Amino acid sequence: MRKWLARLLPALGLLLAAGLAVLYSYRPGMAEYQRHRVAAAPIPAGALTATWLGVTAVLLRDGEHALLVDPFFSRPEGLLPLALNRRIAPDEARIRAWLTRLGVSKLDAVLVSHSHYDHAMDAGLVARLTGAQLLGSASTANLGRGAGLPEAQLTVIAPGQNYRFGDFELHFVESRHAGATGGAPTGEIDAPLTPPAHYLDYKLGGTYSILVAHPQGRVLLHGSAGTLPGALRGERADLVFLGVALIDDLDAYLADVVDAVGAKRIVPSHWDDFSRPLEEPLRPFPVVVRLDRFFAAMREGHPDLRVETYGLAEPVALFAPPP
Repeated sequence: MRKWLARLLPALGLLLAAGLAVLYSYRPGMAEYQRHRVAAAPIPAGALTATWLGVTAVLLRDGEHALLVDPFFSRPEGLLPLALNRRIAPDEARIRAWLTRLGVSKLDAVLVSHSHYDHAMDAGLVARLTGAQLLGSASTANLGRGAGLPEAQLTVIAPGQNYRFGDFELHFVESRHAGATGGAPTGEIDAPLTPPAHYLDYKLGGTYSILVAHPQGRVLLHGSAGTLPGALRGERADLVFLGVALIDDLDAYLADVVDAVGAKRIVPSHWDDFSRPLEEPLRPFPVVVRLDRFFAAMREGHPDLRVETYGLAEPVALFAPPP
């Protein structure tokens, strides 16, 4: 019996490893993603543009002012360090390189939807390098303090309060993290967090949708696929950057977010594997993101909604600029 087990266990181990490798490499949906891609085109002067930068990071510019939501250029590599809760820190050289590539030397504001590392780890340093105001929860403010930001550059937001930067007027709406993970790590960052810090030190804090209004149009940034039913009732947006990882009930999700604000255009976000650097081709996050199912469900059940996908770091004019 023991000899039989001794022979069987290695074979089972190899079979399990092979199965995990297949599961990890199975990331369908990129062909459909490319079919929905908005073609690169010249940007008219004064146009409001959005530049998607992986996960939920979006740069909004109108030629005069600029906002950056959930910046995450560092992207510590590999899923094993995450599983082992190792220490991580913003990669300043990589952040500087990406800001240079984007032509960003100054930002008006850095906006943070919640304080998990894939949304907030780089935010304080980006704000310090660009002179931006950092807006987010009290937990986000403690990330800013840990990055060396002065108090004058920190804004702990009040949900529903308007903040203005040039022609941009924005407010935060309370929301909920996608339910499959329970929002872990939950809780507050209740003291300045100076990196390097463990992955799980980047606690959730508050979770928000961010609504940005501009004379050219209104954009809702909803990064995590959880909702507070009714929270967006009465709000209005023309386009939604919609997080599509860990969606539970797509129909209910669209009703609570997209239908609630009257939008007819969706840009899927938070689908890419953020354990891979931005410099490598983007791929869907394994297991928890099924782009193929998302696009099929949208095509079959919601043909009235237009799904747009944007190339990484490619600015897109969101609306027709004023004459």
